[in-house]
Amino acid sequence: MTGAAFTRDGLGLVVASEGPDVPPQIARLPLDGPGEPDPLVPAEPTEHPDLVTPTLHEFAAEDGLALSGWLFRPGSALGPLPTLVWLHGGPESQERPVFQPLFQALVAAGVAVFAPNVRGSAGYGRTFIAADDGERRFAAIRDVRATADFLVGSGLADPTRLGVAGRSYGGYLTLAALAWFPEVFTIGVDVCGISDFATFYAGTEPWIAAAATSEYGDPDTDAALLHELSPLHRADQITAPLLVVHGAHDTNVPVGEAEQVVAALRDRGAAPGFLLFTDEGHEVHGTENRVAFVRELTSWVTTHLLKVGERTA
Repeated sequence: MTGAAFTRDGLGLVVASEGPDVPPQIARLPLDGPGEPDPLVPAEPTEHPDLVTPTLHEFAAEDGLALSGWLFRPGSALGPLPTLVWLHGGPESQERPVFQPLFQALVAAGVAVFAPNVRGSAGYGRTFIAADDGERRFAAIRDVRATADFLVGSGLADPTRLGVAGRSYGGYLTLAALAWFPEVFTIGVDVCGISDFATFYAGTEPWIAAAATSEYGDPDTDAALLHELSPLHRADQITAPLLVVHGAHDTNVPVGEAEQVVAALRDRGAAPGFLLFTDEGHEVHGTENRVAFVRELTSWVTTHLLKVGERTA
C-alpha cells in the first residue's frame, strides 16, 4: 500500500497499492459495512507474466551499520550476474518493492538490479535517517562501496560487470561513487543528480536550499566541506562510461548540474552520454518520455554492462 485517504463522506477509504508485478492501482474500501474493494483506477494489465519479485537482503556497512536492499534477479539465472546498483532519491526516502518498469526491463535483458537503503533512508529510525548529515555524508558514500562488496562477496554480482545508477540524491551518490571508487564500478547512470553543492544551492528553489542546510551543510559556513563532497571537483577520477539524464525545466536540481559534469568529462576527452528531456522537470511525467527513459537506459546499460572492458577514459 503506497497511500490512503478517507473519502469526504467518511464512509470509505481510498487506497493506492502496487507490487513488483502489479502496476499502480487505486480502489475504494467501504467502511460502513462488508463489501469488496471498488476499483477506481484498476491496474493496467501487463504483457509480461514473467515479472520478477525481489528478495530482501541484509548486509553491513564498513562501520558495521546494518543495511538492506532489494534484489531483482532473473529467476533462472545462476552464479554472479551483471548487476546494476540503483540508489533512490531523497535521501530521506526508502526503496520499497513496488512496480519498477526500469528494473523489470533490465532483468529481462539479463542484468540484475540491487536497490539498497543506505544510511539516510527513511523508515529505520531517527538515528539512521540522520546518519548521513554533514560530514557523515562520506560514510553514506562508503555505503555504496559496501553494497558492491556485499554483492560480489556473496557471489551475486560479477565484479567486472557492476554498475551504479540513481535518481536525484541517488544521482549524486552515483557521481560520488564513480569519483571515489573508480576501480569498483564498470558504468554509471546519473539521473538529475547534484554535481556541485555550491551551484546547487545557488540555482535551486530558495525553500529547497533552506531545507537542505541541515542535510548537506550551510553553503557559507560549510563551504569547504561541501566542496570536498562535490563530485564535480573529482571528475578527473571518473573513468567508467557515464550516462547523464536530466529535465530541462528541473527547478529542484537545475539542469546546470548535469551540463557541468558532462562538460568537465568532455573537456578531458571522455564521451559521456547526455539524455535531455526538453519538456520535463525533476520528474519524468509524460508517457512517451517515460517509455523513452526506460528504453534508453535499458539499451545504454546493457550495451555497456554486457560488454567487458569498455571504459570512458
